[in-house]
Amino acid sequence: MPELPEVETVVRGLQNTIVGESIMDLEVPWEKALVAEDPYESIVGKSITGVSRRAKYIIIKLDMGALLVHLRMTGKLTPIFPEKHVTVILHFESGNSLYFQDTRKFGRMVYTDDPIETLAHIGPEPLGDQFTPDEFYKMLQGKNRLIKPLLLDQTFLAGLGNIYVDEALFQSGIQPLSIASTIPKDRASSLHSAIQSILSASIEAQGTTVLNFSHGDNQSGTYQAALQVYGRKDEPCLICNTPITKISVGQRGTHYCSSCQILYKAKD
Repeated sequence: MPELPEVETVVRGLQNTIVGESIMDLEVPWEKALVAEDPYESIVGKSITGVSRRAKYIIIKLDMGALLVHLRMTGKLTPIFPEKHVTVILHFESGNSLYFQDTRKFGRMVYTDDPIETLAHIGPEPLGDQFTPDEFYKMLQGKNRLIKPLLLDQTFLAGLGNIYVDEALFQSGIQPLSIASTIPKDRASSLHSAIQSILSASIEAQGTTVLNFSHGDNQSGTYQAALQVYGRKDEPCLICNTPITKISVGQRGTHYCSSCQILYKAKD
């Protein structure tokens, strides 16, 4: 599933291609992909005034309302006509079009009058100014949950997914089975730093392509070359040579080094 860096990469591409376009027509080959009470009344005839991101959502701002796009597992927004798996098409007055392609058809495009209110339940942005080391440590207090699923919880922190959580926990030396509230302040600060540095580096690399992520005109991300732990089951740790362990945490495949990463848990 595309995570924050991949979605940010898509947004930056769309900012250069669809802002200023007016929607002339609409096609919905897969009805479930578009959620709107009256799609034509809500969308057709409106102009695109901007494109931004909130967590893993792409916000296509219209002169009235907005379209929220969640790519889910295999979704892709492209100006190039795909031969198959097209779920929604926006046709513009310029003659150009935007295609929502989704092999597994889990992705959704939702019309909303108020995107801020619709996404109000989502946690803080990890690259935002308000997400400081002190604030992050406060957020962890009283959270008697495993740190891995907590970081994946979009109501706790926005935009993180399986790949970048594994990488951040490895870089900060914290085992994924650690209890969040027991992580010391200095280690929480290291995790905060790891989250921000890894996300920023991946955005610079235009995301991670492990299976099928691509953006724009079928360009792939390159951050996969920098992954230190994710996808490296049984391979030697890049720091200590201990074989990387893969387990399931919260039904998600999880990679870590049993030697380099410390398990923090409540005292007996």
